[in-house]
Amino acid sequence: MTDLQRLQPGMTLGGFQVRQVAPLEALNLTLIRLEHAATGAKWIHLANQDDNNLFGVAFPTTPQDSTGVAHILEHTALCGSERFPVRDPFFSMIKRSLNSFMNAFTASDWTMYPFATQNQQDFDNLLQVYLDAAFFPRLTELNFSQEGHRLEFANPEDPQSKLEYKGVVYNEMKGAMSQQASIMHRSLGKALFPTLTYRHNSGGEPSEIVKLTWNDLKAFHQTHYHPSNAFFYTYGDQDPARHAARFEELVLQRFAKIDPHTALNREQRFTSPRQEECTYPLHADEDDGAKAQALVAWLTCEVNEADQVLALQLINLILLGSSGAPLRKALLESNLGKALADGTGFEDEVKECYFAAGLQGVKPENAHQVQELVLTTLQEVVKQGIGQEEIETALHQMEMDTREISGGHYPYGLSLLFRFFGTWMHGGDPVQSLDFDGQVLALRQRLNQKGYLESVIQTQLLNNPHRVLLILKPDHDQANREEQAEQARLATLRQTLTPAEEERIKAQAQALQQLQEEEEDLSCLPTLQLSDIPKEVKHLQPSLQGLGGRDVKLYEQPTNGILYLHCSFGLPALSEQELQWLPLMGYLLTNCGAGSHSYDQFSQLAARHTGGFSLSPSHVRFSSKAGYLHDLVFKSKALGREIPQFFALANLLLTQWRLDEGERIHSLVKQRANQLETSILGSGHHYAMAMASRGFTPGTRLEELQGGIHQVQLMKSLAKLDRPALLAALEPFGDLLRRLLRADNLSIFAVGNPPDLLAAQAEILSLYQALPAGAAAACTDLGLLPGLTPNEAWTTTTPVNYVAESCHAPSQQDPAAPVFQVLATLVKAAFLHGEVREKGGAYGGMASYQMAEGVLSFVSYRDPQLSRTLEVYNKAKQWLAQGRFTEEQLTEAILQTLSNLDTPLSPAATAAREYGMARRGRSLAERQAFRNGLLSVTKAQVQEAAKQWLLGESCKAVITSSEALGKEREKLSASWLEKTI
Repeated sequence: MTDLQRLQPGMTLGGFQVRQVAPLEALNLTLIRLEHAATGAKWIHLANQDDNNLFGVAFPTTPQDSTGVAHILEHTALCGSERFPVRDPFFSMIKRSLNSFMNAFTASDWTMYPFATQNQQDFDNLLQVYLDAAFFPRLTELNFSQEGHRLEFANPEDPQSKLEYKGVVYNEMKGAMSQQASIMHRSLGKALFPTLTYRHNSGGEPSEIVKLTWNDLKAFHQTHYHPSNAFFYTYGDQDPARHAARFEELVLQRFAKIDPHTALNREQRFTSPRQEECTYPLHADEDDGAKAQALVAWLTCEVNEADQVLALQLINLILLGSSGAPLRKALLESNLGKALADGTGFEDEVKECYFAAGLQGVKPENAHQVQELVLTTLQEVVKQGIGQEEIETALHQMEMDTREISGGHYPYGLSLLFRFFGTWMHGGDPVQSLDFDGQVLALRQRLNQKGYLESVIQTQLLNNPHRVLLILKPDHDQANREEQAEQARLATLRQTLTPAEEERIKAQAQALQQLQEEEEDLSCLPTLQLSDIPKEVKHLQPSLQGLGGRDVKLYEQPTNGILYLHCSFGLPALSEQELQWLPLMGYLLTNCGAGSHSYDQFSQLAARHTGGFSLSPSHVRFSSKAGYLHDLVFKSKALGREIPQFFALANLLLTQWRLDEGERIHSLVKQRANQLETSILGSGHHYAMAMASRGFTPGTRLEELQGGIHQVQLMKSLAKLDRPALLAALEPFGDLLRRLLRADNLSIFAVGNPPDLLAAQAEILSLYQALPAGAAAACTDLGLLPGLTPNEAWTTTTPVNYVAESCHAPSQQDPAAPVFQVLATLVKAAFLHGEVREKGGAYGGMASYQMAEGVLSFVSYRDPQLSRTLEVYNKAKQWLAQGRFTEEQLTEAILQTLSNLDTPLSPAATAAREYGMARRGRSLAERQAFRNGLLSVTKAQVQEAAKQWLLGESCKAVITSSEALGKEREKLSASWLEKTI
């Protein structure tokens, strides 16, 4: 092992020279920054005791057009390489490893390939594949046509049939660029950076993607994916000397230094503010006259100007970081819009940072009023001055964010990389982005200067002429116009095709189909065996069970000084309407006032002393008995030193919450309705799956009521009410909350460091004492009757589809549950990926097994197909039932299933999982038996389970456009109900 304490700047590690060694005690790690002598490749290693080791390689990618070259290259690089010349080594390795994370990203000015795993051999396997894919990809023309774009006849065998554009990225971006948030982001880059790469859409504009050539792609790779343009990153407890040797052996020894010409100049600054307009597609029936967005944005400092960046981060939190923050409050109380505009906030991951603020749900003629409100609010903040309490609140929020060991979508090591990568890539000191304590100490010295933050607002914003008012308007004809433009381009191409070109298109389609269907020899790929999988279930015992005779469990975990609190209130029998309204009531309770504090006052207190509050319903089936564990769950977190204030605020919110602030409630309802409505295109697969599975069990029906399209429709209807009518509608549900939030139906879970848990014990007992006694008995029957629903097509403005089908499956008590867990992984990886993504052109094809409910769902994401995908689902069932998969594919599915099950969580999330298992009665013995079952699944078991469960009745649901549905109706074999979202 390398002795990290002996490493000093100037020393060498393999072919790398050490540039910087920085212990970061607050994060329990050491940062080592290195540079490769022969190629100039950059590398940072974060050394700590985490066994979830992470690797990533990133390249500054600075496209000079919107053909999506960087995005398509990211996809195509993963389609086979020099040492691993198979069709899809990336997805093949997902099946052959115990990875805890594998992905690739294209941002506006970089492309990154990261993975993480807890297994040493797995790390070595994945490192070989990733490095070969990045530096030595095959980049064949067929793979470019599959992942990027191609021309194909509707009937590939008939040159007289209709000509079509196809391609995974092409279809992905057709879906992405119909979303307001994506259009705003792209338009903001174009408006603020008229001379730099950010003016282009790195993901690709569909109309421009089709202009990219295969030779363009290869040339872009040659200059951008070179070690001289590479940033390597490793994290964890492995020896960096070993990494250095592998980098040299696998890649670096084959290259010499070049100048990749990817460094960015500064943007040419405006001499006066500008206004730009853009549009998004919207069906005429959806317009209420207030569907525009207005955003005011400034180009500010460079990302490596650490002092200015930190000051602007602080200002961003002061202005927008809580409900009581002055700019957020002014915007949302103005009645000019329904919610904050997409893009609002401070962006510090690009070469030059920008700050933006505005509203969505705006009447287009009111856009200038939004700009005037932003400017006058900033002027008022400067005039009145920023108080010390506001500064401390913002610093507290920053500290919470910095200290928290995340356990969400990304591994912690990757979250740390995202904190400093922009600074590092653009020539700054990455340590300054990680050393929060050191930065704050320097910041406090600057804050001693009277009016420091006010002067930054004045300089970077108010007196800064590089300002844009960006107005995003709905265009009722845009979707139709874009479709007509595409058809016109295809018609022109069709007329000019020579017989030889027709034959070439036909031959390419045949060759691609052959490539997609041919059986491959994957023996060149490294793999793990089932024997590499840990056999025992990892288990965490609570440090304390029961406190003062109450249902309390405490878990000691290294949470970096943060205490996490979950309060679960068991729910009695409720009506369907009450169940559907619970998510809204929890949202309102935690976003309004409490006691004598108005919503903005309470919001500021919560931001100053806590990590925020949430209250939402939760339901899950018990493990070994009938019925559901049905709760209303209150969650929050706080730094250890804030525990007394934290519990005082939690106590106040749960016992003296207020729903008497009519204007605030009216605004919150409109915000939530807008948020849900705009989430449909980004999460259409979830909505479609919830709709398809809602008729199977009480739990799936409740899930759709509370988080599906019917919840969206409820919120849209409430948002249309005037204030008196809305408050009248809410009144009975306020009484409901009073019945639910009581001491006798409360279970509490907390996790933290030992001193914080000790300090929290008395506070927990005080919370029980403060809550009203008595409660209706908790009910394990949700009161919702299942029953299969008709096939449903929900229409909205979308150029792509989301297609779902759900079937009965065994529930968690059934011995076949482990078999179905593997079955879902198997059919996704070995069948749906090829049929739905590669052949069908969708961004994704998935299978989801809801074990607790006993439902298996097939679902597609950003899918150009509809009836074809439903046919694929039927073929998938037959493929499973007929056993047309290999033993090797089954072994890979078992490996991948266990990998997903063993994905490491944050310390807090690990404890929360254990608490949840204990509450629903899933014993360690049951969990071990389930794991043993997974490891012993056979081909015969999968085949028999598919025959028994999947060949019966099912339910289908799609989210599509009325135009697409009209074209597909004749191909749909069953009767369908058409509804508008």
